Amino acid sequence: MITPAKNYPAFGLKFFCLLLILLLPVAVSARTVTDETGVTLEIPDSPQRILPLTPSLSETLFALGLDDRIVGVTEFATYPKAARKKPKVGTFFNPSLEKILALEPDLVIVGSEHQDGKTSSALKKFGIPVYRVKPVNLNSIYLSISNLGEITGTLKRAQKVILRMKKQVAVIERRVAGLRPQRVFYQVGIDPIVTANRQTFAADLIRRAGGVLVTADNPIRYPTYAIEKIIVDAPEVIIISSMSPNTNYQRFCLSWQRWRTIPAVRNDRIYVVDSDMVDRPSPRIVDGLAKMAEFIHPEAFSKPKFR
Repeated sequence: MITPAKNYPAFGLKFFCLLLILLLPVAVSARTVTDETGVTLEIPDSPQRILPLTPSLSETLFALGLDDRIVGVTEFATYPKAARKKPKVGTFFNPSLEKILALEPDLVIVGSEHQDGKTSSALKKFGIPVYRVKPVNLNSIYLSISNLGEITGTLKRAQKVILRMKKQVAVIERRVAGLRPQRVFYQVGIDPIVTANRQTFAADLIRRAGGVLVTADNPIRYPTYAIEKIIVDAPEVIIISSMSPNTNYQRFCLSWQRWRTIPAVRNDRIYVVDSDMVDRPSPRIVDGLAKMAEFIHPEAFSKPKFR
């Protein structure tokens, strides 16, 4: 124990007291919040070491200006470029608990439905709070961005991001308003062919872009689909999501040419969209919406865009 000499001058005593305060453990203030799945948890008032466990969450936190507080990301978190320099903790399907703990996060944020409770439960045992978001469409993405801004102390920045997104969406929806909806087949898997139903981000974007997803009513979220059924559905537009960066999607576009009875094939309306822009619930999804709208209603975008 450090003991000040009795004859210390007043200045020396003040210095000693200041040093003693600095050496004492700092109590981190916390608050109680409820995440988007209804779970109540305690998080730091101002989390300083944040770890997002999906690429979309990484994108959102960077958009909120939290670059310096993001301690790590998952594989395939490549946007913005600064995300590529962050330590990796594995894939969002299978993050490494050891790597997560080594980064000493004071808040972990998860969002993928594929992330089961195993990682979350383990982190809770180590006293690390886990906040879960659950966006299902564009409106709930706005909500998630707002919630993340609230828990990280960047709410004003979040509100600006949301406002910018809403303005862009409004411009796009005005452009396609009144146009005849186009029948759209959305392809996310090549062999076998896999599509999506209405409970997906892509379905929400296609609807807002002036399209009708021909597989919307399928009871399976991502069903396999027979070519015979696509012929019957007669889509006017086919949009292929580039899920794999190493796949030659131009070749797959050409493979559709054998089915010339399909209107989209006959009229050369087969497009490839960057899956990161349409399947990730991040601020960039409105750029994906713009692409979808240009594919579905090119006539609405022959004028200068987004005035």
